[in-house]
Amino acid sequence: MKKTTLHTLREMKSQGKPISMLTAYSFWQARLVEEAGADMILVGDSLGMVEQGFPGTLPVTLEMMILACQGVTRGASKPFIVGDMPFLSYETSETEAIRHAGKMIKESGVDAVKLEG
Repeated sequence: MKKTTLHTLREMKSQGKPISMLTAYSFWQARLVEEAGADMILVGDSLGMVEQGFPGTLPVTLEMMILACQGVTRGASKPFIVGDMPFLSYETSETEAIRHAGKMIKESGVDAVKLEG
């Protein structure tokens, strides 16, 4: 199985093929998700609750997300990897949103970022 790309995902959608996406927060979880054959991995800001024990996602920082995404991108090479942008990393201005998204992509190697609105 080769690397899943945006082109791959568009082809799958146009052919009506199902696209699978699972969540991972670390190297070992990413390895398991890749072995399971998922097309995509989401590194969610839910890591604040699941991995750090926070009551919600608000305490999650951009740095925490980058660190988690780095582990996931080292653990899985084939799935398309999407990293969540945490609260207030993109809402303040378009300039900040672009800067923070670029930082996440550059420093962690994710294929895309996700913004929640």
